[in-house]
Amino acid sequence: MVTLPKELEYEFLLNRLYELLPEQAKAPARFEMPHAIVEIHGKSTLIKNAAQICQQLRRDMNHFFKFMTKELGTTGAIEGSAIRLKGRFGPATVQRKVEQYVKTFVLCPVCGKPDTHFIEMRGVRMLKCEACGAVSPIPEL
Repeated sequence: MVTLPKELEYEFLLNRLYELLPEQAKAPARFEMPHAIVEIHGKSTLIKNAAQICQQLRRDMNHFFKFMTKELGTTGAIEGSAIRLKGRFGPATVQRKVEQYVKTFVLCPVCGKPDTHFIEMRGVRMLKCEACGAVSPIPEL
């Protein structure tokens, strides 16, 4: 059996790697998926905390509203800090769409961090990550 020098042992190398990681990489995840507060009123659905969701995601409420209406195939209106959608959509359906919005328009497809914003490059809207610098195309609404 061959014995490796201390410098090449797995545990030693793993600990060395962990010591060299930047503090930001060691920090626990700071992003929490926002949860929609949904109320059904007759034939309409109200997302009561839409403004709070948009603020947490650092996205424009009009963009979020446009996505929700397109994905749910309905019309609606922005009412102050809430979004009213025509039709009855359960909380689980709305939450799935919020999660889809986050995955498509907020999280970086390269590093998975939420530190992104929209930029325009040659007439195409892109998602630029402030954490890793990646630039990725996003679908048009």
